[in-house]
Parts: sequence; structure tokens; C-alpha cells
Amino acid sequence: MRPSSVIIDRDTLRFSASHWVKYRPTVVDTSSAGDIVIHREENVVVEPLHGHTFRAKLEISGPLDEFGCVVDFVLVEQILVKILQQFEHKILIPMHDPDLTLRQDGSQMTIRVFHREWVFPAKDVKLLPAKNASTETIAAIILADFVAVMQKNNILPLPFSDEQFVLTLEEDNGMYARVAYCAD
Repeated sequence: MRPSSVIIDRDTLRFSASHWVKYRPTVVDTSSAGDIVIHREENVVVEPLHGHTFRAKLEISGPLDEFGCVVDFVLVEQILVKILQQFEHKILIPMHDPDLTLRQDGSQMTIRVFHREWVFPAKDVKLLPAKNASTETIAAIILADFVAVMQKNNILPLPFSDEQFVLTLEEDNGMYARVAYCAD
């Protein structure tokens, strides 16, 4: 029997959080001949701290079980909501950024990247196991956390294989990151 898929795309799968992304700016221009010219800057920059209301959508593929289901929709939604709550109203900090310095003094956390420095209540910070807080990275972290819960509780569609789980994370209207789960 061919694998089937379920898609969980509900209003409950939202969270609001702040982040910045480090990147190398790219400039798109037009030459005198009318050609599109792309120029990549040399210096890496840090975006201003800004926020989004992110929205997640999860697709799970697999064989049908004895009841004709891939997985329990309600269970999947409940697990994903719990994971997303950990991101709600947090400042997402990529703790493996080589240019990042973190210092916690009591209930305050000081964060420095290049020439920028912020001080936040430590309870408002979520440290990400990543080098950057891009939407793609945030989506991959959420998906890895989801699959870990499913594995720990032995509720994966069987047989389990990579790319059975695809998470789409919308950062802004029409701007999405889409990641498929791959075991390390």
C-alpha cells in the first residue's frame, strides 16, 4: 500500500517571538545594458531585532495503520502546541553563533554580536542550539523536537524513515521556510 499523508495546519500552531538573522547582504541592481546584476557584500551584518507571529504546518507521511490512519491528528496537534509554547513571546538567540557573547547576571542576560548589545530578562530568552536564528533553523529545531517526542513515546508511523515529517514555518504573509526531517 502506498504511503499516505496527514497535514496539520491550524490556528493553534502559532507563536510570537523575536529574532535577528546574521547574513551577508546582497544587492540587486541593473546594469547600463539592462541586465540584472547581483553583488554580494563582503561584511556580515546583523539584522535589527524584530518579531513575527510564526505559523507552523506539519505534514506526516507513512503507511496506514490497522484503522486506516497514518497518525492521530489530535495527538500531533497537542504535541506541536506544547513545543511551540516554548517559543511564545521569547527572544530567540542562536547560542552556537561564533560571534555571540552571552553573559547572565542574576535574572538579566547580556547578549553581544559584533557591535550590537542587548540586555534582556533571562526568562524571556530561548537559547537555540544553532549558529543563526533564521526561520529555516527555527523550523528545523521545532521539527527535531517534535520527532524526538514521537520517538521517545514510540508513536511514529512505521516503518519510520527520513523525510516522513515536513514542517513549514511561515514568518510573514507568503514567506515560508520548509524543512524535512533528517536523522543525524
